[in-house]
Amino acid sequence: VNVNGFLEYKPIKGLSLKATIGVETLNYTSNNYNSSRYLYGASSASLSSNQQTTIVNENIANYDLTIHDDHNLNFMGGFTYQQYLGTSFGASGTDFISDAPEAWGLGAAANFGTPSSGYTKWVLMSYLARANYSYKGRYMATVSFRADGSSRYSEGNKWGYFPAAALAWRISDEAFLKDISWLSDLKLRFGWGQTGNQETSNTAVHTLYVTDYGTGDPTWTSLNGTSYDLTGKGGTSLPSGYKKTQQGNPDLKWETTTQTNIGLDFGFFNQKLYGTAEYYIKKTKDILVQPPYLGIIGEGGYCWYNGASMENKGFEVSLGYRDQTPFGLSYDISGNISGYRNKVTELPADVENSYGGNGKGDNILGRPINSFYGYIADGLFRTEEDIAKHATQNGGEGLGRIRYRDLNEDGKIDEDDRTWIGSPHPDFMYGLNIELSYKNFDLSAFFYGVNGIDVNTYAVKSETDFWSINDVRSNKGTRLLDAWSPTNPDSNIPAITALNANDEGRMSTYFVENGSFLKLRNLQLGYTLPRKISEKAYIEKCRIYVSGQNLFTIKSKNFSGVDPENAGFGYPIPTTFTVGINIGF
Repeated sequence: VNVNGFLEYKPIKGLSLKATIGVETLNYTSNNYNSSRYLYGASSASLSSNQQTTIVNENIANYDLTIHDDHNLNFMGGFTYQQYLGTSFGASGTDFISDAPEAWGLGAAANFGTPSSGYTKWVLMSYLARANYSYKGRYMATVSFRADGSSRYSEGNKWGYFPAAALAWRISDEAFLKDISWLSDLKLRFGWGQTGNQETSNTAVHTLYVTDYGTGDPTWTSLNGTSYDLTGKGGTSLPSGYKKTQQGNPDLKWETTTQTNIGLDFGFFNQKLYGTAEYYIKKTKDILVQPPYLGIIGEGGYCWYNGASMENKGFEVSLGYRDQTPFGLSYDISGNISGYRNKVTELPADVENSYGGNGKGDNILGRPINSFYGYIADGLFRTEEDIAKHATQNGGEGLGRIRYRDLNEDGKIDEDDRTWIGSPHPDFMYGLNIELSYKNFDLSAFFYGVNGIDVNTYAVKSETDFWSINDVRSNKGTRLLDAWSPTNPDSNIPAITALNANDEGRMSTYFVENGSFLKLRNLQLGYTLPRKISEKAYIEKCRIYVSGQNLFTIKSKNFSGVDPENAGFGYPIPTTFTVGINIGF
């Protein structure tokens, strides 16, 4: 159920007071019964319910003021409130005496499952303020400030404060450029601002404990229950005890991103030739993360931290041209290219080994975040001489097996031979947009490309290139038909083996490939009925169109998967065709 409403009041000229509220409620109930007559085992029943409510309230005041027609000011202030509340409940039972619907109540079960319930609530409150100033549309300035308070943090850290400012100068309106007829627009922009992120667990600041009665079938589940006979008297009911599942962090605070950008908007020949150029520096600190922990810590070692800080420096340039030919073809062709460089700039001790590395000082600091860390696959062992000359691989070396590079030259392959082997950040991205119209026909196409990106293909290659490293009972890809063998010595696919003695599922450059691609993201052809025809049916406008998405992909010849944009999975982003009609009355 969705309910939305607003109230607006304008007490004086230029002043607007507006309050909006939206409530979204979801209620879900499931009641299931399984008869023993149709299923193997005892009869069973379960009941579950889930309720979710989201409330969004915004209260905004706007004041517009114009002084002597040249000075335009706008002031905005407000308060927003957002709340989410979710509750759930579940219960079950088995062995009912009868299959009659009247006997399906859980109270009639001979055995009861452990009931469960859940409660989740979070609140986000914000105070907003902004002031805009414009002089003749030539000089523009904006300053803003927001204070955000989140229930996910402890008392001393609930609030984050985020200022911002922007300046713009429309140079083309200056008197010294008024005689340049081919210059239609030239605007210089500068901006600086901060934003916050509170996307962490609702319980991140709390230490959590749970009971665990150790129920289940020990054939399939490791039972680590907390129940214990403290009195030594035995019996069927034991004190449950508790175990820790998370260590709270009361010092957790807002993740903050600070961005500085400078840009230039331009247009020439009455905006026939147009474009933008922008450069930005984006710094994020106190990144929220829940890293894995050392086993020596024991149960409950999971903990949320303010982790690394990182920096992005990037650019974006777009250029377009639009016009009409003498025979009536209108066209608008534009392209863009962008790129950035990412690196981790700070790495607190608590999360030093949470972003990759060997735990011995070789960490992510100064490198792109989420970089790949592993071994360098140096081809295959093809002769006995190759094996004899190479470092030992813990007994896994053999003909047709992957040969890993001995980086520290100690004569053995171990975890000290790992290094940084790839980055998931592209060198640059680009796009081309084409829009054509002739009489009642229109055609649009959008191409999108990514260049110089490394992708991890383990999820696919583990099923297409190996028999033994993942699920030996399932079907495998046809690439295995070209695996190395004495009769196929030039193959780069490891030999088929029932055992994984060489640990070839380890992260290595064998799974890191060039994920560059170019896609025809969208192609659409439309036809608008002539007005004199559509008006007969009392239709203002009628447009029929056919479109296709992801129609083709050009990828790197070194990429072995299906779709480099979805490299971690074995299936491509689908090609979609759509036929539609737009009608306006």
